[in-house]
Amino acid sequence: MDIKIIEEAVEAIKNGGVIVYPTDTCYGIGCDATNPLAIEKIFRIKGREKDKPLPLIASSIEMIEKYVIMDERAKKLYAKFPGISVAMRKKGLEIPDSVNREKLAFRIPANEISKKLSEISGKPLISTSANKSGDPSPYSIIEVKSSLKDSLIYIDYFIDSGTLGKNPPSTIVDLVEGKVGRIGAVSEEQILNFLGGRL
Repeated sequence: MDIKIIEEAVEAIKNGGVIVYPTDTCYGIGCDATNPLAIEKIFRIKGREKDKPLPLIASSIEMIEKYVIMDERAKKLYAKFPGISVAMRKKGLEIPDSVNREKLAFRIPANEISKKLSEISGKPLISTSANKSGDPSPYSIIEVKSSLKDSLIYIDYFIDSGTLGKNPPSTIVDLVEGKVGRIGAVSEEQILNFLGGRL
């Protein structure tokens, strides 16, 4: 991992920019999750409907706790299933309602680049796939640029880590509604067994 590249990407994030970077699954597009203008750019770049919530990454439990009401179940899930996403009730006004009005889905990435971007910027980041809504998930920068060809001028920085492995998406556990929102690398059965049979 080239720290100079990370620092340049963090500079773009701090200046309200949008970056493309590798995640645990495919290439993601993101920005400072507390910056409403940068978030607006991501909706525009992706052609994403405004009522679709945006997923988030953070570098640590401590960072996540600043923005949501976290209970012991969430802490246990993060410890047991690295890379899992957990939706919790939102607190405070730092993360705009355009991300989600009532709850926020956070994951702590296993991908070191993703994690460092959040850690060094000191901010949670938007982490959604770097493609036009409806297009296949991109596993290379070539695929990103092909899908987003009409919006490349709005992207401030690209981190190219070559072709990524096609890993399943993260499982989303919604602790607000008491359900598994999306099945990914971790099965619903695994989660329920771990939490004693119910959410």
